[in-house]
Amino acid sequence: MPPLTGFPTVTPAVIIKLNVTNANPHGIIHTGSTFTHFDCPSGTIESAEGFSPAFKAQVNFGADWCTFDADKEHGRLNLKVVARTDEGASISLDYNGVIRMDEAAWKVFTMQPDAKTMAFGAATGSCRFVVGDEKLKALENNVFAGNGRIIVGENGLVAESRLCQIVPSTDMD
Repeated sequence: MPPLTGFPTVTPAVIIKLNVTNANPHGIIHTGSTFTHFDCPSGTIESAEGFSPAFKAQVNFGADWCTFDADKEHGRLNLKVVARTDEGASISLDYNGVIRMDEAAWKVFTMQPDAKTMAFGAATGSCRFVVGDEKLKALENNVFAGNGRIIVGENGLVAESRLCQIVPSTDMD
């Protein structure tokens, strides 16, 4: 069998850390899924070491309109975040993902006192950026995907996502 060609590669690009402060359950929606809105009012978005353009931004608004499938096996993340870089430029991002739900994940998402930090591997997603500075335009002009976890800490929950830039293949079949 010939080798597979034409697949993209990835480059570590962006780390997002959001403080999750409130869960606002809204109940079952028309699809049979359960809808919960999570407030994420602060945090950081920054480039991974070696990624260009390099930046660091403080989150000043964020929220996840999360739905959980009727069979309780997966959650659907629909995250929107607005941030400002240390230089004053605005960054907006939309993150959509899927999380595999198990007993440990349910404890985190229902903010149970015995919840534990979730490892990377249960959640994957993709992200789209809109930027307010020409120096960051590469964020708009590329595709990003990654995985996430939830850190359970003394001061509450932190949602962390590590995104990679999808680098297109230049192979010719």
